[in-house]
Amino acid sequence: MLETRKAYEYALDRIGLDLHSAGLWQEYINYLQLPRPNTPAYRALWSSTAAPGQEEAQRVMTLRGAYQRATQVPCTGLDQLWRAYEVFEQQGSSRALARRVLEQQRPRYQAARTALGPRTRHQEALNHTALPFPPGAAGYEQQQLAAAWRAYLAWECSNPQKLTPPELAARVSLAYDQALMPLRYYPDVWLEQAEWRMQGEMGSPHLALQVLKKARQVLPGCLLLHFAAADLQESQGDVEAARQVYQDLLPFLNPDESPATPAPQMTPEMVTCAWVQCLSFVRRAQSLKDARQTFLKASKVPDIGWQVFVASALMEWHHDNSNVKVPKNIWELGAKRFMAEPAFVLAYIDFQLGLGDTANCRATFERGLTVTPTHQAKPLWDQYLRFESQHGSPEAVSKVEKRRREALAPGSPTDQLHCLLLKHQHGDLWPLQPAERDHFKRLLGLAPPLPEPLVLTQPPQAQQLGPAPGMQNGRPAKPGASPMMMDNWSPAATQHASPMHGGPGQGPLQPAPRQHANGPGLLKNAPVPGPVQHNGPGPGPHAQPHSAPRGLPQPLTQFPIELGNFINKLPPARTLEGAHPNVDQVIDILMSADLFSGDPHMEGNDMAGQGGPSRWPPGGPESSLQGPQQVDVSTYVLC
Repeated sequence: MLETRKAYEYALDRIGLDLHSAGLWQEYINYLQLPRPNTPAYRALWSSTAAPGQEEAQRVMTLRGAYQRATQVPCTGLDQLWRAYEVFEQQGSSRALARRVLEQQRPRYQAARTALGPRTRHQEALNHTALPFPPGAAGYEQQQLAAAWRAYLAWECSNPQKLTPPELAARVSLAYDQALMPLRYYPDVWLEQAEWRMQGEMGSPHLALQVLKKARQVLPGCLLLHFAAADLQESQGDVEAARQVYQDLLPFLNPDESPATPAPQMTPEMVTCAWVQCLSFVRRAQSLKDARQTFLKASKVPDIGWQVFVASALMEWHHDNSNVKVPKNIWELGAKRFMAEPAFVLAYIDFQLGLGDTANCRATFERGLTVTPTHQAKPLWDQYLRFESQHGSPEAVSKVEKRRREALAPGSPTDQLHCLLLKHQHGDLWPLQPAERDHFKRLLGLAPPLPEPLVLTQPPQAQQLGPAPGMQNGRPAKPGASPMMMDNWSPAATQHASPMHGGPGQGPLQPAPRQHANGPGLLKNAPVPGPVQHNGPGPGPHAQPHSAPRGLPQPLTQFPIELGNFINKLPPARTLEGAHPNVDQVIDILMSADLFSGDPHMEGNDMAGQGGPSRWPPGGPESSLQGPQQVDVSTYVLC
């Protein structure tokens, strides 16, 4: 009996704060209440934990504690647990004590009840049975799941119930343990948990180190976890433990010592990164001389990167600039192996330029250009031209510019513009207006081109619909009439359209080239308005099964001929550079404009031909023949 009780308590300590833990709490309480007094099971359960004659008092105190712990957990059966707790207290020997105890516990129950709704909503977005995958391996659903877990963790850490530090630590620990089941291979979640373990009254470096130790076992190839553990050990003054972390990563650091754990599989870039961080650690923890000895070990590692040489040379110069001979020797040692690496050459030149040694800068440029393949030499040529424009003579600038053009782009029409920018651009300062800068970036391939607008093709049903009202063979039915409509697609054919599929029974919508109308009043790429008005009984000749499409631009209102002609003359939206106008604001201006002026009895087409104002709204016999002038302004004015 006692072992079973301990098993229940062990389980409740681990998962008793879960959203669905009400059933476990109820089972535990029923188990404590089940044995009757003066039975062997009763004595086995309470005699070992209570003094002789105090078994019943011990049982009541244990049950009260279990109820109070359970009723402050935001779980799905919270109300049933509270009602059971009220019954338990009211069945006691003292009603006054029962009221006092219930009043003390009620605020905690109300706080848990308030937090139950948000906690349930957060949990509904989670999938506790999802398998763990590396970040990005399971696609978009995995990304959404990770975002949902992050939102839930942030909510738990915000302490919405105002729990005490020990209670909050238990809740957040459970949340992280649950999150790390599907997000086991996410190093950022491990790092966030270690950081949280360091904060608050219950924070402890020891607990954070335990988290990082487990994380390093799960993700041995993640160097950031190893570096975080070493930094934490170093900040606590345990330099030897921090050194052991680097020893486990880099067996070459001390070949005489065997690592505590097998070294993880690392790429040459990761090995180089580990040696660079080890150099900084040795300088901080020991001395610059010891860091120099560590660099000598690193330089003998096969496939070591040039970054180790740059880091060691700059470390020597920054911390002991009285002797420039040591960093120069390190630079030259690296130049023997990495002179064909443009990044190493540029770093070497920056060091020489910091010393004011412009003559050796030119020599280093020439050495690098001699051994660097042409397809990799563009950064060197660009920096060489920029260097001469700042530190050389006009003749030197012209000479380098000519050599660069012959080596990289002998016939490129934009190379002259690129060279001009290299000479006159300083950092992120461009000698251009913002719109001109964007144009130059697109011209030189530094930014993607403007996207093509999407134009819908003519669905099959539209071919059977016949001409639009007021149109004959694609032209106005009467001279002077200018209906602003095109019959290149039908709204009904695109009902329920989506980005991936067309209307019912249709395939995906395909882009089509921009089409231009023939008439002076015809709009380019104008969508067909709704169904044709039909006043007689029964369906009209062009009746549609639906009156308006969903998800496509709709005609907003009727416009006079002059305004339609003006919109026709506007350039396409893709040619607009810079800021885009606000759609709603433009439409509001057009809708609120007073377009009526002149003699209201004059024909709209006659006034248009004389340069006079048109009628608003369109009227008269001409407008009745040409049909409504309908325009989707957002299609032509805005992107």
